[in-house]
Amino acid sequence: MVPLLACQSLQAGDLLIEVQGTSDQANLYLALVPADQQDWQPSLYELQGTQTPLRIAALPPGRYAVQVFQDSNGNGQLDLSPRGIPLEPVGFSGNPSLFGGKPKPSDSLFEHGTTDGVINVRLIPPRKKQERLTPAPPPNGDR
Repeated sequence: MVPLLACQSLQAGDLLIEVQGTSDQANLYLALVPADQQDWQPSLYELQGTQTPLRIAALPPGRYAVQVFQDSNGNGQLDLSPRGIPLEPVGFSGNPSLFGGKPKPSDSLFEHGTTDGVINVRLIPPRKKQERLTPAPPPNGDR
């Protein structure tokens, strides 16, 4: 009976990633990294698809972080401005604020156990450039 219990503790469950805030039918790209990794590269798993939930099958138990982005222009990568600001919808596990920039994996960690699990990732759309408004001239007589 002991070998049976040992096998159960080594089981891996699927991870389902529900993505909220998609803006069109463009591909979603997912990168999964160990939560103790310093950066988002290299990733353990990479997935793409247009339908959610995204599924990582038989993920071993552990601490992980997920980054998801929607490839609006179809070039297969997350486009960034010269200052490193995402130009396409992007989100992270744990849905941290992006006010301070791109979070580290440790800021987005979650625990995955031996059974199937579900996490939610909310995509944050890119900021729209504010149009410069030229003041309208005053109507005649209103000077």
